[in-house]
Amino acid sequence: MKRTLRSTLLPTALAVSLVTLSACGGNHSNNASPGNGASASNGTTPSASASAEQPSSNGEPVVIRYTMYDNEFTSDMVAEFEKTHPNIKLEIVSADYNKLMAMMAAGNGPDIIRTNSNELPGYVLKGMALDLTSYFNSSTVFKSEDFYPVVNQFKYDTTTGVHGEGPLYGFPKDWSPDFTIYYNKKMFETADIPLPSSTEPMTWKELVDLGKKLTVTNGKKVSQYGLAYFNGITAANQDLLNLQLLQEGASMFSDDFGKADLSTPQVKDLLNFWVDAAKSGIGPSPLHQETDWGGQLFVDNKAAIIIAGYWFSGFLKSNELTKNRLGDFGVAPAPVVEGGKRISPTAFGTGAIIYKNSKHPKEAWEVFEWFFGGKPAEDRAKAGYGLPGTKTLATLLPQTTEFDKMNYDFIQNELKYTDGSPPYNPFLNYQAVNTIFDKYFTPVYFDKDTVDGASQKMTEELNTLISEGKELVSP
Repeated sequence: MKRTLRSTLLPTALAVSLVTLSACGGNHSNNASPGNGASASNGTTPSASASAEQPSSNGEPVVIRYTMYDNEFTSDMVAEFEKTHPNIKLEIVSADYNKLMAMMAAGNGPDIIRTNSNELPGYVLKGMALDLTSYFNSSTVFKSEDFYPVVNQFKYDTTTGVHGEGPLYGFPKDWSPDFTIYYNKKMFETADIPLPSSTEPMTWKELVDLGKKLTVTNGKKVSQYGLAYFNGITAANQDLLNLQLLQEGASMFSDDFGKADLSTPQVKDLLNFWVDAAKSGIGPSPLHQETDWGGQLFVDNKAAIIIAGYWFSGFLKSNELTKNRLGDFGVAPAPVVEGGKRISPTAFGTGAIIYKNSKHPKEAWEVFEWFFGGKPAEDRAKAGYGLPGTKTLATLLPQTTEFDKMNYDFIQNELKYTDGSPPYNPFLNYQAVNTIFDKYFTPVYFDKDTVDGASQKMTEELNTLISEGKELVSP
């Protein structure tokens, strides 16, 4: 999961570890969404059945290009697939965002494109994603009744603009409820604090108050943080705000995502909440800057709690600093806004789409179906570095050790609350939103601006970018 990354730019070590371990791996900036300066594709997305009628080859093996990382789609997998599918040759494409957009603008994009659930609407709106609904409906590998709700996050309805409904354009490789909590039991014992429940969530206020009790300072320097977040700072950022607003039944955007408004009482209350949290020193923030990502702080015993997904259990099992002391760690549900709905969603479930203009959609689907529903999917589930997209594969999650059993039992309960998606705006680039937060909200922590002033500035710039983004999508 993996899960990047998207908020503050994280060190290379994090990106590598998350690519290997999680659904949140790789770059989670909303690369596919409008607003990046890429040209829109004109015309509508053809149906999968219409595209499949195109001739696929002249008798020679066709080449299917993909952008999955080589430690996700390994050379051994390539060899195994090509041995059983002699009509197809596989080729990895290492494409940064600009290169990928240029390839697509030229009608020569990779056949299978790695993406995240929050990026999916952008690909669809720009006419780059192939509607795979008919492929899934006729598949003997995939059965819709076996899907977890996260699969809906690879749906998008262009008529209503609703993410989570409409045609199915992709599928998750692995994912997690990304806002659950891992904690260090020994730090709780040292502070004489009871361990949190593994089934009943804390409120966000209770979590932050707990983090304050677990924070240790030496003068003005923090030697132990009470609360870290795997994908950025323990302060106001779009991930945490989006989840809290989702739990409140609200959003910083209008229903059609055509406007932003960060000046509403609900948003400003949350912004003030995170300003107070940052000023308390409970986690990394502009006031307490760190070069290491939250996971490294956690394994170094510099953070007592981290907000992270199921994939983090795999990270702990493989990390040299923690793999021999797994009994030190516990897991607890994602927090919930007081009086709000309990929702524990994925933020960035990693998967892929098939390029709308693929010259060989039938063969691309063969690769797609095998990778996401065949042996590679079984092996990923057995490794336990993220959750699969189907309930059947989830039975293969590791349950041998006490640590594995703890995580398996925990996730079975948490899965009851995963239906929902933080409201990322399909007309905005993910990283651009982070940049706006960094630019306008950082002064608030240093008392150089107010929440009222910063929220107004952010609203104005976000609306400018939304207008530009809307001009880049297909009609």
